[in-house]
Amino acid sequence: MISLEFLQKIGAILQQSLSDEETYSAVFNILDEVIEYDAATLFVIDPDTEALNVAESRGSQVVNLASDVSFTRGGGLSGWVASQREPIILSTMSGGNSRHDFKSLISIPLWAGDALEGVLNLGHRESGFYKPEHKPDLQQLGTQVSLIVEQLRLRAELHEKNKLLESAIQELQETQNALVEKERLAAMGQLVVRVNHEINNPLTIILSFLDVLMKQCGDDHPDVADTITKMREAADRIQELTKKLENLQTYETEEYLEGVKMLKLN
Repeated sequence: MISLEFLQKIGAILQQSLSDEETYSAVFNILDEVIEYDAATLFVIDPDTEALNVAESRGSQVVNLASDVSFTRGGGLSGWVASQREPIILSTMSGGNSRHDFKSLISIPLWAGDALEGVLNLGHRESGFYKPEHKPDLQQLGTQVSLIVEQLRLRAELHEKNKLLESAIQELQETQNALVEKERLAAMGQLVVRVNHEINNPLTIILSFLDVLMKQCGDDHPDVADTITKMREAADRIQELTKKLENLQTYETEEYLEGVKMLKLN
């Protein structure tokens, strides 16, 4: 039933860059070439809940007999088969079932090492269609499909870890940028305090001398008095700027000239 060529085709699927849905569909397309069935269902286990979920299904029905019966890994035959290590072959099934009309069924637990990856079920309406002698071939088929399901799971886990890593890197970059900004602002704050101190000390002396000169000049030298007044206005402007620097809370910049940015003083 299962040829080497078939196994090679199954294995080659992993070399293709396909989505999970496309991969499962490709597996069933190859399966159609070697195994006859009326319906087939691939259940894949959820690593978080350990529940068996339908990943791909062919035919008019989901192949999972006795779905009302609950087992450890889920309801139905698949939940029971999941705890087995070998394919289960039901060659002849008697008794009517309004939801299932299979007379012959294969259920293959998909194990990759010690990890259960899922269950593959095949159903046929002809009684005795699947036989016990098919079990070795089905075991090989289960191994190949298990590897595919495992690789898809690992790929999904890697994708999720990459997303978490990218998020962590972005968060780290933002934190680093914030630290650099804080260091820049702290350095600028220290510079402002130093400059403010260095300007205010001589400015205080200049203002004092200008007041003395203005008193000594009186009304006898109007030109000199006018010059002193202008000097006083300039000094007052400098003093006003130093007060703004002293009360500066943020260190934003604004365009002073075209292409030239300077510290913004509110």
